[in-house]
Amino acid sequence: MMTALFLMWYAFNAGYNVFNSYMKADFPFPWTTAATQLVIGLGYSIPLWFINVRKMPVLLFDDFLKLLPIAILNAGGHACAVNAMFEKGGGSFTHVIKASEPVVSVLLGLLVNRIIPKPLTALSLLPITYGVAYASTLGNLNVASMSREFSTKAAKMAMASNFAFAMRSILRKDLPKDFQARTNLDPANEYAVTTILSFLLLLPFVFTLESIPTMHATVSALANKPAFYINTVVCGLCYYFYNELQNRVLGSLGPVPTAVGNTLKRVFIFVALYFFTVGESFPPAKVLGCGIAIAGCLSFAICDSKKI
Repeated sequence: MMTALFLMWYAFNAGYNVFNSYMKADFPFPWTTAATQLVIGLGYSIPLWFINVRKMPVLLFDDFLKLLPIAILNAGGHACAVNAMFEKGGGSFTHVIKASEPVVSVLLGLLVNRIIPKPLTALSLLPITYGVAYASTLGNLNVASMSREFSTKAAKMAMASNFAFAMRSILRKDLPKDFQARTNLDPANEYAVTTILSFLLLLPFVFTLESIPTMHATVSALANKPAFYINTVVCGLCYYFYNELQNRVLGSLGPVPTAVGNTLKRVFIFVALYFFTVGESFPPAKVLGCGIAIAGCLSFAICDSKKI
């Protein structure tokens, strides 16, 4: 059963990234794409409350206020990631940058909660940092190359996504201990409610930053509209299912299997982007850097879970 859940999690994760690249080719509007991906998944989750498959959340106004910062970070993290992936070659590059998420998590944990990492955990951040830098610059580890690559829109948006999601995790852990039981917010319900709030938060950016008439004209000019609509729906469902499955899978495992599973996820994403998308390049230096960063992520996850 657990193996099947793992495979489904990886499949939906890879599927989201592949279909996101298809959407980018037909519909170059990242803010609207990000909002659409959120709302499509709600078409699956909300009906489950009304047919009693899942308990209806019971939320007071104060509960919404507790969830609002988490939703803001969730919306920002998702929108920034989509913006990064919509840049040229941004799919694989975004995930190279996002491999540095453990570094961001440790820095935020140190600044926000004054948590000092254990020695081996701290040392494991070095190969992550080196691997990300090596892959991003294709091995040209000089000041000029690093300044150029890390100042691009894709790099800035991907790193902003890292900070948002890392901070979201910190705030989730700080929720009151009785919050889940009192509000019926198990991981699936909490993600659904957070997604609703995130979608609503993104709407002002959609209407402010992107033109509705231009988007309408773009869709009208598509040669194969049914394929675009199918790609959009599949992309949104893959995004929702992979996040929901991630909560379910990781919540039922021990720390070391969780570490291994979370690391292998990135391998599946890179493989899927290589075989099923166009416009993504994987020169040897990039592959080597990604390998170093992913090995560092695995080392970090294991060391952190064992508190060493």
